[in-house]
Amino acid sequence: MRTHERKTAGSRGSIAVLAARLTEAAVVLAGGDRRSVAAVVRDVADRGLAAAGAAATMALAHSLELLWGRGWLPADVAAVAPKRVRELLLDAIAHESARHAPAALHPLWRAQLAELGIPGREQAEPTEDSLNLAVELLAALMVLPQLPRLVQPPGSATTPDPGPGGVDRRVLARVRALLAKAESTAYPDEAEALSAKAQELMARHAFERAVLDADHPQPQTAGARRLWLTGPYQTPRAQLVDAIAQANRCRSVFYAKLGCVAVVGHETDLEIVEVLTTSLQLQATQALRHTPTPGRTRAFRHAFLTGYAHRIHTRLTTATTQATSGDTRLVPVLTTRQQAVDLKFATLFPHIRTHRPTISNTTGWTAGHTAATLADLSPPRPRIAG
Repeated sequence: MRTHERKTAGSRGSIAVLAARLTEAAVVLAGGDRRSVAAVVRDVADRGLAAAGAAATMALAHSLELLWGRGWLPADVAAVAPKRVRELLLDAIAHESARHAPAALHPLWRAQLAELGIPGREQAEPTEDSLNLAVELLAALMVLPQLPRLVQPPGSATTPDPGPGGVDRRVLARVRALLAKAESTAYPDEAEALSAKAQELMARHAFERAVLDADHPQPQTAGARRLWLTGPYQTPRAQLVDAIAQANRCRSVFYAKLGCVAVVGHETDLEIVEVLTTSLQLQATQALRHTPTPGRTRAFRHAFLTGYAHRIHTRLTTATTQATSGDTRLVPVLTTRQQAVDLKFATLFPHIRTHRPTISNTTGWTAGHTAATLADLSPPRPRIAG
């Protein structure tokens, strides 16, 4: 038995050496030198694909563990990783997360793993090509910057599970149905009316839950999410996220170099922002696509999306106001929630700077503003399930 233990330790030691070599090759690759990387990969592969694959897994797991300590979450890493290494990345996340019991993971962490399809994922067999991809992935991960820590990483002392929180699933199903119709229609006015109705429905639901909180007072807490942007014109797209966030009592910060927006707010409000952002980003792109082709310059597109975001803020704020029941019990609970949001925001972003957007194409701004103005903002008040 002692002989077996010595062999195992020796095997692990050899794998650790190979993992270190792959990591060193990734450092070289991150520095821009590709010529010597292929030789290292071939040499590691010559030690046997099983050992080489285990070494790549070990190196990637260590790299991910370092990223978790630097504030990254699984969905964040999946958003920035090149598409060609995505499957390998998901394998690595599955391997690394398997080391922790579900109870040791923050609820947001568990939710992101589920959304990425991590639980039950089977790792692919290693090949020499996958070793090359592993080095490429390692190089991509090691240059990612420090981010504010939104939740505790795996294995840390986590906060208690807050329980079901967020938007009621039945309400969310109705909202998603409204937004799906808004995304599928070819008529901007109909899309805007459906989106406004979805905002009003979710806002009323959030206020009803706030009234329940007022009836059963408890300490108010705030959370945070990172929403990743896709496509060009990310600055006005970030402004659209900020417009949605402000209309739902949240605060946001745009990471221009990374292409993401961090949003801070109450858990229910964060979920509303996330759902609306996904839909309205798509609707903004569709509205832009339906503008006349002549004059659709880069400046026009940028100004269009900026004007769209500006008007959406007004529309969503109006829909939220219409959803308010007028119950005075809302005032103290919403005040304490806002205080919790402001405190969380100041803790995560103590040195934030405000940027005022500018436009260089008034025609595009007007067109975007108009595209977000066409709908009737007085939809019938739907009855909340519950």
